Amino acid sequence: MPIKLWNKVTLFGVLWLAVMASSFWVVINSHNSRQLYAEYVDLQREEHRLRVESGKYLLEQSAWAEFGRIEKLAVEELEMRVPGLDEIVLVNP
Repeated sequence: MPIKLWNKVTLFGVLWLAVMASSFWVVINSHNSRQLYAEYVDLQREEHRLRVESGKYLLEQSAWAEFGRIEKLAVEELEMRVPGLDEIVLVNP
């Protein structure tokens, strides 16, 4: 039983629309994928920059907390000193 001409045209039209919709979907997804990858690369750069900055802050923190520096500040600015044995008082709980 041959397919009528009208059914063939309708089938061709539906298939053509499906192909066009599919190709449009591929274009949109490719564009979104490129945008997401570019954002990913930017975030990786930002992560690297923040890691470097964090390392610098850790070095700075260790320099500020250096024992010799703290002792020097205590003696010079706060006029602190190590107490003598006769100045130490033991308190029992």
